Amino acid sequence: MIALPIISIVCCFAYIFFVTFKYDVPVSLSETYYLLPKKWNWLFSAWCVLTAAPMGIYWYTIAPKNLIWMPIVVMVSVLMIGVSCCYKAPVVKDESITRGNLKSVKKSWKEFWKDLIEKFKPSNFLKNGWAKPIHYVASLVTIGLCTAYICIVNKIAIPSVVLSYVTFIIIGINVEGTYNKDYSTDVDNKSWIFFMEVVCLTQLFTFVWTTI
Repeated sequence: MIALPIISIVCCFAYIFFVTFKYDVPVSLSETYYLLPKKWNWLFSAWCVLTAAPMGIYWYTIAPKNLIWMPIVVMVSVLMIGVSCCYKAPVVKDESITRGNLKSVKKSWKEFWKDLIEKFKPSNFLKNGWAKPIHYVASLVTIGLCTAYICIVNKIAIPSVVLSYVTFIIIGINVEGTYNKDYSTDVDNKSWIFFMEVVCLTQLFTFVWTTI
């Protein structure tokens, strides 16, 4: 059984290291689907399966009885992320890929919230069908439940969990992310979503590993 979290951790971070090495820091993990060549973009869906299934099964076996529904829901949510990854509308641009880097790029909080609100307007959010809402809801459920589980089971971890999210989201807001300009941007061109997702995965894996 111990092999399951090992498989999940290795597959998860091998993919993350591969895409960041090849394309720099992406705006989000989902964006890597669009960064990969079309004949290889199935790797994102495969990554979702290989990350979620082994960890979900093991997590289920160690979860308290009143919380065993959480790993099930998270596993299903990550699988939904994998099957709803093709949710962005194509646009006509001269360059295919715009690369980001770790240099500081100033963006005011006012601009950040303005961009976020604009993207989540119902008229914009639903204009390309239901794949995007499914993808976003599944992503929010995954991050929310993973974080909630850690905080419920180990309350002394709450300060470090909150601090990690706040710190890396602030860093990500000031870091340009790599994205495919053939498609509409995902919220904005900063990498705060990517950092938030990596923090979530790292926290969950660390917490589950320490319970082995």
